[in-house]
Amino acid sequence: MAQPPYSTIIILLVSLAMAFISSLVNSRFTPREHREKLRTLQRQIAALKKKKDDNLKKAKSTGDKKLLKKGRKQEKQLLQLQSQMASLSLRQMRVLPITMAIFFLVWLFLTGSILGVKLFESPFVGTGTFAYLPWISGVMELNLFYWYLLCSFLFGALSSRIFGLTGATE
Repeated sequence: MAQPPYSTIIILLVSLAMAFISSLVNSRFTPREHREKLRTLQRQIAALKKKKDDNLKKAKSTGDKKLLKKGRKQEKQLLQLQSQMASLSLRQMRVLPITMAIFFLVWLFLTGSILGVKLFESPFVGTGTFAYLPWISGVMELNLFYWYLLCSFLFGALSSRIFGLTGATE
């Protein structure tokens, strides 16, 4: 089981399941209103940033002091919105212990060890290569950690978009 292509497919499926479970937990423990407020703040920040950048660029090229003052005022508004978004995002972190516990259980299953303590022999621990990816200068060999990391980033982004979680919109 620790040899490609089996290991490649198994880790792919495990990371898909972990991303799905993590997004499910996040969506269940974070109220819909909270997620909508975060999305609204993201859109407001993006729009205000664009306006501010346009105003400051135009003010610098024309020397318009009134427009420069407006741009500075928009910078302050932008900082306030970003502060609100940061505090809302921190509230979402309360699900982190749940997802970390699930991750440690899965990692224990995959490697047979946690935090460097070997608890049992896992069928997935074997050769160092779990996946072969085509690359510019030939074939790139990935070990368990890097293959899982790559898969989890991919599936994390996809599952966040499916569940409508923040960070996956516009």
